[in-house]
Amino acid sequence: MANSESSRILLIGIDDTDNLESRGTGFHARHIGAAVGENNWGTCRVITRHQLLKSPLVPFTSHNSAACIRVETATSAMADIESFCKAYLQQNSAEGSDAGLCLMWQEQIPLTIQQFGFVCKQQLVSQQAAWDLAEQHAIKLFGLTGTKDGVIGALAAAGLNASGSDGRMLWLAGMRELAGQTVTLEALLAQTGIELVQSLQGLVLTDPACLIAMGPWPRGIWLGGKATLLVEPDTENADGWQVAAKDYLRKF
Repeated sequence: MANSESSRILLIGIDDTDNLESRGTGFHARHIGAAVGENNWGTCRVITRHQLLKSPLVPFTSHNSAACIRVETATSAMADIESFCKAYLQQNSAEGSDAGLCLMWQEQIPLTIQQFGFVCKQQLVSQQAAWDLAEQHAIKLFGLTGTKDGVIGALAAAGLNASGSDGRMLWLAGMRELAGQTVTLEALLAQTGIELVQSLQGLVLTDPACLIAMGPWPRGIWLGGKATLLVEPDTENADGWQVAAKDYLRKF
């Protein structure tokens, strides 16, 4: 970062930025994460996707998922990041979208915001409930386009990321570059943002030399506050491992 201030974790939640013909919310989240580094405001650590309630009562484009960009930055950079996010989403959210934006510091997120995120995965939540929570806890929440219903998912995504135990990685340093490769555990941990590798049964891999086939769709999940890669025995190498099947990872 450009200054010597101590760094903090800023969570940026976004939702409902797209329509059926446009780029998805994940694309916009990755663009915002990249812009943070390009403008020397901080470092994007993780971008997570969070599945919310899928119901005929909830208007959504295809999956009703929201995104959270986890950024390491300084307090003084908040204003620049906020201004950029608001301008970017206003200019780039698709026609007919109801974009919402939420920004809050990780250490200031109360349990009630995390609980709000999990409620949004299970039942219908009103826009007013999101506004009320944001006001109660002095959280920056903005409705930027359309009906502004995206504030619900934006707040939920930040709360779910803060919980440490929900979401699949939309972006994590070095992961997409390893698609199709077979690497050692040591190389994986050194070259990517993955912090933990474990089997579907919960066995944590510790041998630096063990081999992991990354497959065509390597995606981590956000588990226990760590970027975690789930693996299963490699069907082509009795002593190795492979990234869990795409259909399994899509559940997150």
